[in-house]
Parts: sequence; C-alpha cells; structure tokens
Amino acid sequence: MATDVSRPGATLIMHFTHIDNLPAILAAGRLFPDNVVGTRLATNVGAADIKASRRDRIITCQPGGVVADYVPFYFAERSPMMYRIACEHRDGKTGCYPDGDDPLVYLVSTVERVHEARLSWVASDGNCAHHLTNFSRSLDELAELVDWPLMRERIWKNLPDDQDRIRRRMAEFLVHREFPLDLLVGYAVRTSQRAAQLRCVLQTAGIIDPYVRVRPNWYYGYKRKGAEE
Repeated sequence: MATDVSRPGATLIMHFTHIDNLPAILAAGRLFPDNVVGTRLATNVGAADIKASRRDRIITCQPGGVVADYVPFYFAERSPMMYRIACEHRDGKTGCYPDGDDPLVYLVSTVERVHEARLSWVASDGNCAHHLTNFSRSLDELAELVDWPLMRERIWKNLPDDQDRIRRRMAEFLVHREFPLDLLVGYAVRTSQRAAQLRCVLQTAGIIDPYVRVRPNWYYGYKRKGAEE
C-alpha cells in the first residue's frame, strides 16, 4: 500500500472515450461536456442513469452549474466506471453499451497544464453524483481533497473498515465548458492492435507523430462469458 499521501508533482488526469468518437473529437479540436456534446458521439458508453444524475448534481463552488456542464477526468486508471463497463460486457447485460473496455481510449493530460492554461476547473473528492462528495477549485487544496494513496491502489473495493473507498476512487477533475486537445500529453490504449488503429485515426486528422502508449494494466479486458478464447 502506498505511504506517500502527497499529490504527485505532475498530476495525470484521464478522460476515456470510444475510439469511434475520436474523428469528431479531433475535428472539433476539443472535448465537450455531456450537456453540450449532443449527437457528436458516435458511440456513447455512459450509463443513462448516471448521466441523468450528473445533470442534476449542483457544483457547490465557482463557476457553478451542474456536473454535466464540465468535461470529466479521473485521477486514476481502472476507474469504477470502467469496471462497470467491463462487467456489463462480460455478463452480456442487455440495454447497456455492449463492447466492453477494449475499444476505449484514454486521453491524458495533467492538472498543471489545465491550470496554467487558465481554464476554469473544479475537483471533487469522490463520485460527483454522491451527496457526500465535496468540490474545490483550489490547487492548494488538492493535496487534502483527493485520496492519493487510494489513487495508486490497484484494488479499490470497499473494505469492512472503510465503506467509502469506491466513492473516493471516483474523484474527478472537471473542466468547465470545453477542453482543448492541445492540452493533452498523450493517449493510451489496451493493445498494440488498438494502438495501430488509433495512430491511423490521429494521422488522418493531421497528427503525424502522436504519443500513443499501450497500457493493458489500465484496463480490465474481461471477455464475454461463454466466448471462445
């Protein structure tokens, strides 16, 4: 278990989306929040119930609004949201996005790049839809707001003596209104095949030498039950 409780020097933030959404995102040159994105998404991986709750959840500090007015990033890979996506694929759950986490691409930036660009942002200490979650727009408060040791843990499930781990693991960095893609530091995918596909998409958009890395440990990669190996 990590013993360093401090915020990392360069604080990675991660937004994931289906690879089919990348052409439209790259054409726009930015990410948009759920309240604005509309039909721009070719493949929507988000759960309808979660999206609805985020449209109602008020941000309690400036610049205000609701969670769905912000572009969301996580502070850690293998989020509970990605776990839900992977499990729904594994179990063949009906009425849900069916294809699991393999086609998802991480768009990676840092807190520092967003802050230096003077964009409006808000951070949460956990799941933004939860009533216990607190918000802050202070860079100095991030050290105490986010549970950094938990962000470094591979296993984040609730424990008998700590029933709040899942909520805290879902801490977010929310960028108001839009996120320009020139603030990205790179992309991550699960397999080398996805990396080749992603490089082709990026190069078609005019990004000649993209920083793409294969990070299988950022994914769950569950196979559909009953599927042949």
